[in-house]
Amino acid sequence: MEYTRDHFVVMLRKAGLAEVADEAERVLPDPVEDRRIAAFLVPYGITLDQLVSRMGGTL
Repeated sequence: MEYTRDHFVVMLRKAGLAEVADEAERVLPDPVEDRRIAAFLVPYGITLDQLVSRMGGTL
């Protein structure tokens, strides 16, 4: 599934991950696939499932 980079960045900020959001804004393409999002989150110790859970179940 694809998302806009801006949507993903907003979700990171809402989850309290401002620094990660800043980096996502710099390095991710637009649109970005969920597989790429998952790989991007790995170095931060966050899984896509954890992020989705923090956002109430939807990305």
